[in-house]
Amino acid sequence: MRLGEYFEIGKRMKQARTNAGINQREMSAKLSLSNSSYSNYENGYSEPPVETILKFCDILGITLNDLLDLKIVSNRSFSVKTFADFLAILIDLDRRGLQIKGNTTYSQQDNQLTAHLTLDIPNAQIATFIPDWNKTNQELASGKIDKEEYDIWLEDTLKLFNVPIDEYL
Repeated sequence: MRLGEYFEIGKRMKQARTNAGINQREMSAKLSLSNSSYSNYENGYSEPPVETILKFCDILGITLNDLLDLKIVSNRSFSVKTFADFLAILIDLDRRGLQIKGNTTYSQQDNQLTAHLTLDIPNAQIATFIPDWNKTNQELASGKIDKEEYDIWLEDTLKLFNVPIDEYL
């Protein structure tokens, strides 16, 4: 049995495509494939290359885990261990066209640097994240919710924001 058959990749691609309201001809064009090649993938006559599957997922705004309905538990670990790492992320966003504005103040008396950053993101849903996150952090700190509830909220929220940045620039 091929891996594609085991995961029913063709069947899952067809379901995801139809759920997105895209017909086969449109999807094959978006993937730069002939209609018959794409149809063969969906019907399980041939197995799509990984690059095609990943491009398919990008087009639909889903992850490979979503397509294959995989439940992979992992502790997300971002390599932001220094201020240089943090600044590199800001520089990357700036290069992509996400306007970042800000100002800083420094208090010698307190030896405190305060930075205020403003990101110009034309998406109302994203604007709700920080206030909701602050509220949820307060609920965790006050004991209104426990760590498990917090983790579930965070995981669900991150799924909502699994949208390519480039679509909003």
